[in-house]
Amino acid sequence: MIVPYRGTYGSTVQIDHPGEIEGYQFISPPLEFRLLRTGSPITEWEPCDADYHSMLRPVIANETLRTRGLEAGGLSVETRGLCGDFTLLIWRREGTF
Repeated sequence: MIVPYRGTYGSTVQIDHPGEIEGYQFISPPLEFRLLRTGSPITEWEPCDADYHSMLRPVIANETLRTRGLEAGGLSVETRGLCGDFTLLIWRREGTF
């Protein structure tokens, strides 16, 4: 399921929901963004583009290679930019919410 979030450049968008995020994409991206968990940064400021970005990572569970997304609980996205609005598309990972 793809969930759209909208905001103004320089704002913070709350993504907080149970489950995992499979990926994200900005439409009309801000200059930079970073991820926060319960208000504390978990990534550095990153330049933004309009490409799809996967959050899936390989993990080994019970000797089986699997994938895992980014846990969405307490997650928000902080942006930097001037005079504009963005849309952030979040791909929720099926079966995790």
